[in-house]
Amino acid sequence: MKRNISILLIIMSILIVFSTLVFASGTIDVKDYIKGKLPSIFNFYLSSLEELDLYEKEFIDLLEKLPEEEQEYYAKEVYKNGFSLELLEKLKKGETFEDPTLDRNKIKEKYEATKEKDEEPVVKTEEKPIESLPSLIKRIKPSTVIVFTYKTILDYVLKKEKETDNILRLGSGFFINQSGDIITNYHVLQGAGSAEVKTSDGKTYPITHIVAVDKQNDIICLSVDIPSKYIHPLSLNTALPEVGEKIIVYGSPLGLEKTVSDGIVSAIREIPGYGKLIQITAPISPGSSGSPVLNMKGEVIGIATFQFIEGQNLNFAIPSERIANLDLTEEKETSVGEELFEQEEKEKKDSDYAYEAYNKALYFIDKREYEKALLYLEIAIKTDISSLKAWAYFKIGFCYGKLKFYAKAIEAFKQAVRINPDDAKAHYGLGVTYHLIGDDNSALKEYKILKELDIDLANKLFDMIYE
Repeated sequence: MKRNISILLIIMSILIVFSTLVFASGTIDVKDYIKGKLPSIFNFYLSSLEELDLYEKEFIDLLEKLPEEEQEYYAKEVYKNGFSLELLEKLKKGETFEDPTLDRNKIKEKYEATKEKDEEPVVKTEEKPIESLPSLIKRIKPSTVIVFTYKTILDYVLKKEKETDNILRLGSGFFINQSGDIITNYHVLQGAGSAEVKTSDGKTYPITHIVAVDKQNDIICLSVDIPSKYIHPLSLNTALPEVGEKIIVYGSPLGLEKTVSDGIVSAIREIPGYGKLIQITAPISPGSSGSPVLNMKGEVIGIATFQFIEGQNLNFAIPSERIANLDLTEEKETSVGEELFEQEEKEKKDSDYAYEAYNKALYFIDKREYEKALLYLEIAIKTDISSLKAWAYFKIGFCYGKLKFYAKAIEAFKQAVRINPDDAKAHYGLGVTYHLIGDDNSALKEYKILKELDIDLANKLFDMIYE
């Protein structure tokens, strides 16, 4: 019996000591202390207090006596700025932390206004299901056109000659209304003597009217005589897209019809003296100019424009808002033989496109995407600048060599040498290719020429032949 009493006394002593230590420390868990006293949301606002000391406990006790709107105000101050004795004193005096002159009535008014706004009913709108990409592309297809512009005045009967010998430039475009108005880039029609569009069903229509022109924004609106039942206009979304939003570009890059490329909006750029441009990751090539850039709802958010700025390959779209701002009320009728724009007013030379294409090709060569590089190099060789033309042929030979199309590589290197007989790299490329197909006699001839042009390349080729 005495033993049981002794054990009981020991347990009681331990409990008394433990209780004394707890109360002596003056701390208690904040979640336990505010339970039933303050709204549960305050667990979040006051979580930084963790274990309450005597001052923080006093703060909670005072907070409990306040109206809910004031409780929330002070709790948020703790959340934002932490607890302090200064805050405790301000609470005792009924002052706010940010502005001591603001009384409790104003706090209440502010709280009530916020509360009413938060309690406004949210109207849920039924979201349309996201259209699949194949379905979206199928819907967009009949709305787009290819724009052909021609150098001189020719009868439309001579279509074959125009397509093979007389094309000035290719571009893309799209219908924006049931009247047959088409949007494309202004630069696509610069210097043209005549123009026509090809619709998705393969039919061609001459451009009969210039509806509106915005040179600064590189936009032009054209019109063709086409039955309205064949017109499927696209809708414009004039709001700027979100960065990261998915987009597609539907056009005819390099004349390759009905080509789709996708990407995202990578940035909204503010260009001094110009305004906002939409930067996109989807590639834009010559022939893509004027293509619609669409969101995943099939709305046009911009018009593609081929850009090459300060050595960088950057793809931009002109926002749809600029299209919406065009004045479509006046039309300027054109006739066959009338130049749409005077050549001397051209702001962009044909050589610019060759340089852009060449630099695009270098970009793809660096990525070892030789097939894509060849598409751009075929544009670059159309220049009248002999040095650029020679370099373009040299790169064509290089790409065909990498793809193991050695006959085509040899022909391209020969073209480079014809333009510039002293092009050591072209002779070296020719010698290497001859060696690869087993024609070392021809390779040695290139070695002899290289000895006079570049002894280092000559020795390199010699070592390759006799290794």
